[in-house]
Amino acid sequence: MRRRRALVALGIALGVGGAAPAGAQARAAIAGRVVDAATDSGVAGAFVLIEGTLGRAVTDATGRYVLPDVDPGRRLVRALRIGYHVTEHAVSVTAGDTARQDFVLQRSLVRLEPVTVTASRGTRSIGDVPASQAVVPSQELRNRNILTLDQALPFVSGVSFNAGDIDIRGSTGAAGGVGSRVLLLLDGHSVLTADGAETDFTSLPLLDVDRIEVVKGAYSALYGSNALGGVVNIVTTPVEGPPETVADLHYGAYDQPPNYRFGDTRYPDFAGFMLQHSREIGDVGVRGVVEGETSDGFTQDNHSTRWFLRGKVDVPAGADHPVSAYAIYTTQDVGNFFMWDTSAFPTRPPRNTLNDWAHDTKLSVGATVTPIARGTLRLDVDPYVEKDGTQNHFPSDTDFSFHNATKYGSTAQLTLAPTGTQTVTLGGEASATQVQSDILGRPHLEDEGLYAQDEAVLASRVTATAGVRMDAHQATGSTGETTLNPKLGIAYRVSPTLSVRASVARGYRAAAAIEQFVNSRQGGIPVHPNPDLHGETAWSTEVGTTATVTPRFWVDAAVFESEYHDLIGPGVIPDSGLVFQFQNVQRARVRGLDLGTKTTVVPNVFDVAVNYTFLDTYDFGFKGPLPYRSQHYATASLNLLGGLTGLDIRYRSRVERVLLFPADPRGSITLVDLRAGVRVFGSFVQAKVSNLFQNKYVDVMERTPGAPRTLFLTVLRSF
Repeated sequence: MRRRRALVALGIALGVGGAAPAGAQARAAIAGRVVDAATDSGVAGAFVLIEGTLGRAVTDATGRYVLPDVDPGRRLVRALRIGYHVTEHAVSVTAGDTARQDFVLQRSLVRLEPVTVTASRGTRSIGDVPASQAVVPSQELRNRNILTLDQALPFVSGVSFNAGDIDIRGSTGAAGGVGSRVLLLLDGHSVLTADGAETDFTSLPLLDVDRIEVVKGAYSALYGSNALGGVVNIVTTPVEGPPETVADLHYGAYDQPPNYRFGDTRYPDFAGFMLQHSREIGDVGVRGVVEGETSDGFTQDNHSTRWFLRGKVDVPAGADHPVSAYAIYTTQDVGNFFMWDTSAFPTRPPRNTLNDWAHDTKLSVGATVTPIARGTLRLDVDPYVEKDGTQNHFPSDTDFSFHNATKYGSTAQLTLAPTGTQTVTLGGEASATQVQSDILGRPHLEDEGLYAQDEAVLASRVTATAGVRMDAHQATGSTGETTLNPKLGIAYRVSPTLSVRASVARGYRAAAAIEQFVNSRQGGIPVHPNPDLHGETAWSTEVGTTATVTPRFWVDAAVFESEYHDLIGPGVIPDSGLVFQFQNVQRARVRGLDLGTKTTVVPNVFDVAVNYTFLDTYDFGFKGPLPYRSQHYATASLNLLGGLTGLDIRYRSRVERVLLFPADPRGSITLVDLRAGVRVFGSFVQAKVSNLFQNKYVDVMERTPGAPRTLFLTVLRSF
């Protein structure tokens, strides 16, 4: 019944969006070019926004833009791009005409991203949104010489990884990837796996990523389940401009210490390629990507072979009805290293799990269709399908476990700007998940959500946001649950270089199918299903500020506190011996601060970025710290020659508490990476050494070794 109500609400939103306002007057347009003041060349990827409306455009490869369907009158138009100061002009627009307005952008000394789309589900300047957020631009991704996007995220304040699990502000422990408390998006579409709500960064694009946006803290009021600790949105570049082919070749090797060696070679290696081609066919942009990689892994039974295919189609934003669609297919054979056999040989698994491997496939399909995009009214419909499958090949088991899961659904969102100082967002989402598995059975899950948000400029420098979302979750054989998740926030732009913010919000995460229905063994430990498992919730508050203290020094800081209820984690079934199941086992508190700074010492020659996070965690049941969290996290990046060469340092203090083997020794982790890049004959050649000083460490989860010193070479060329 709830599902029908949600679908009816989506239909109402579509119906409201389809109605044309009576007596509509003739429309107009604004067009022009955005150029660099120093070179007079076009600035690609700049946002052009009309203040007080939903009008927005992104410049093409030559810096040109078109804002169609503009209300006549005098309009304030802004141009924003990373690395440049914001520039604005007042433009007079006449009905039926196209007004011309060019922008000349001056470079800024501190390279900052001035605009975000994730925090408000619409394009906003960062200082106008009451949320802690960070943006990792494409240039930084390229300079860091990464293979997957998760390798760049630890350099965002408040973000860490626990044995592969992404953690924002201590929201996540170590759960083997299952049930992520961080929502992962690709161009606004959820790309968590259908059966386990897991993050899989190997199934995400890299070459055409424009930026990664990270929103910290509970954000379920807009995004529903899994946004308990925050949201990570990977935003790709639109397909436009002349045809382009990008080729990437990479090779690396692990420098194994004697007790790390598990084969005949000291240097197990990995190699791969990425090939991307983009072009416009008429007014439609088309992009195709193929990737392949093979790796020995640095632990035994962690070899892998992966293929990645992606297609993207864009009907440009300037069209009457913009459309963007994508499809991703990944297939991978990967060894199953769970933990070491003995600390004397940390890369060798127990003999009873030797030669375990799995075949994984994943298909992601999604689209954003905009049937209405007027100056004060916008309707977006986002259908999606997530399909993943696993076939385990474990010689030690009598049968080979498999599971396949499909999640399909859609979001519809109506955005209105009734006045020049207010934006109202209304939306709904409905999805269904079907699982077929010999360890999960055949459960069926349904999720529905309705949300509303009102953003209003209360004074010339104050923006207030109020929102609420109702989520309903139903799984086979369990009692359905409904939760209401509100949020309130305020942002005060004290000056063009200083803003402060405060917010309070409630987060929610429904149990994943694997958590609720798994009936298997993990590392020899039996795990049984729990049909009574229900969702977990959190209240998060924060106060923060963003300031450009001097033209060369920028800082973002926040203090925060989150109160978690009914956290899902492994627990022993009473009177069962050593039999586990996922249970609602914890009530906990996490409070702390995160601090991010950027300093330009010598423009285009030397800059420094330093991040620090402090966590004070408390488990009310255990009456002590939460497991798998550190108190102190810090990173530093020293960048030379515009980032072509650099030194990256990561530090986390000793994990205070673990669950499986508390007697095992553990300590702090310090890793140093050295990278260098040079442009040679039109190619970008990069070399990188990770874990430069060969630190031997446990990667948070007990008996899981960290990667040894790794040498890595990449050649990138566009033509």
